[in-house]
Amino acid sequence: MAMSVRLATEEDHPAILSLLRSAQEDAVPEEERDKQGFISGGWDEEALAVAAEGPGIFLAEEKDKLVAVLLTADGSDPAGFDGPARRTIEMTKSLEGPVLLCGPVVVAPKFRGRGVVRTLLSAMALMLGDRYPTAALFIENSNERALKAHRGLGMKKHSRFTLDDRACTVFTFRPKDFSPKPVK
Repeated sequence: MAMSVRLATEEDHPAILSLLRSAQEDAVPEEERDKQGFISGGWDEEALAVAAEGPGIFLAEEKDKLVAVLLTADGSDPAGFDGPARRTIEMTKSLEGPVLLCGPVVVAPKFRGRGVVRTLLSAMALMLGDRYPTAALFIENSNERALKAHRGLGMKKHSRFTLDDRACTVFTFRPKDFSPKPVK
């Protein structure tokens, strides 16, 4: 069966939270973070509800089972964010806007390396590319798997910053230029 992408509904929130929490930095053993990757921040019902108010939460599914999630947010107003997300928006405000903030993105372990992130980003670009000429995201520099994956997607390194002793890299891309490729 082929993989499909759709926008999340409120009924999807428990499965999304489970996937996000499985990839949180504190849930991934330190010795596995290089191979597996991780996301920062704490994800709970309230944080997910705020994210759901944005442009879209994109889900990749296979046989009606959630295999990946991509969260997006409108980056027009940095005051609505804190931490690395705010810094990313501030650092990209000179780009053609409004800027779409992407992430986190999490792929279930057995689906990694199969082009799922590209599929999610392609669907996001089809739905939001006309509204957002530029997209941005940040990745902690210690998250080597995520850095490698996003470089492999052709995203441009925009800048770097350090916040609370955590060094991050900001990547940008133009959603309209994102070229879909089929999932392996």
